[in-house]
Amino acid sequence: MRLGLALALLLQALAHVAAAEEVAEYAAARAGLVAQVELNAELAAPLTGRPVIAPAILEAIREVPRHRFVPEAVAGYAYLDLPLPAAFGLRESQPFLVALMSDLVAIGEGDDVLLLGVGGGYHAAVASRLAARVHAVDLDAAAAAAVAARLEGLGFDNVEVRSADPYDGWPEGGRVFDAIIVRLAIDRLPSALLRQLAPGGRLVAPIGRAEDEQALTLVTRQADGSFTREEILPVRFMRLPGGERI
Repeated sequence: MRLGLALALLLQALAHVAAAEEVAEYAAARAGLVAQVELNAELAAPLTGRPVIAPAILEAIREVPRHRFVPEAVAGYAYLDLPLPAAFGLRESQPFLVALMSDLVAIGEGDDVLLLGVGGGYHAAVASRLAARVHAVDLDAAAAAAVAARLEGLGFDNVEVRSADPYDGWPEGGRVFDAIIVRLAIDRLPSALLRQLAPGGRLVAPIGRAEDEQALTLVTRQADGSFTREEILPVRFMRLPGGERI
């Protein structure tokens, strides 16, 4: 009986050691990812004009377990600064672009953020560490449900995920957001998204009719209701399903 108890205690101790080693391994990997993002921000600065990513965003990337948002088959690549496949035929963006887009819209602690296109949920998780609330929309109902469950299970409880047409923004009318991040390429900005951007708010989206002609574009709504527009960087994103709406 004593031998069995001792063996059980030994196995429990070994499990704790293994878990601690895994935590340390992923912490080191995430720190490495932060360094890659910082380097790519510096290299892209001649185009973006932004050589430095906000410290709060880098800290969010250091904290969020990206390997939990991609399929197990590619989890070993989660802490390389690369785009990766996600479930349901979707894609997780390159972490540098997650960081840059979050930086461009200048997410504040009290902000409401709208995220269009969920991928595997990683960008929503990062944004949730910066904002008061994140609202995410995806056309694929199964993907939206899976991402909602994943975020809840990992403790990202200030994110609400809905299945709806991202082209229309948040499905409930009358809402405005401090920041809108469009993770799907579109030919032009829908008027619905512009209406949902609060005065002083910022929207970032990959805009372009051809895959090789997309530009990451920053739109800011001024206090008087007018909009300014700035092209930041050539990019290549998955396109919004269903094409343009009339």
